[in-house]
Amino acid sequence: MAYRHNQTVEIIGKQEPYLGSYYPATLLAAIGKTGYLVRYQTRFTDDKSRLLVESLHAADIRPVPPEIQTPDIAAGDRVEVCANGGWWVGRIVKKVDPVYYVRLDSDGSEMRCPLYRVRKHLEWEDGKWVCSGIRNGPQNFEAKGAEEKA
Repeated sequence: MAYRHNQTVEIIGKQEPYLGSYYPATLLAAIGKTGYLVRYQTRFTDDKSRLLVESLHAADIRPVPPEIQTPDIAAGDRVEVCANGGWWVGRIVKKVDPVYYVRLDSDGSEMRCPLYRVRKHLEWEDGKWVCSGIRNGPQNFEAKGAEEKA
């Protein structure tokens, strides 16, 4: 997928301590055919003086997922929870209205989250959003809605 200047994207965390997370960033420039320069929206340099800027391969970037209504999520569903400036992948362990308990894939820890900090986990595959970790089976979503917001 070709991204455009100033598009909001998500960066896939592939190293500790960000493994299993997605962090929002703004695309600043293309570098060659498969690279991009991005500025994170919630991660800072080591001295905390400015937002972190990084060059990344296109495989480490995905568009922002479309918003999906989440009231039907239940125990066992794969979700992402918003914590520490990023979205972390896990599974719903239980729901005690209005709170969800989510076990994170990255380290097995359990988080207590209100509904507004939980979204269904979607995978970006071949230019489409795929939601396979829910009770109703695999579903595809068009990326159009997410790109329009960027």
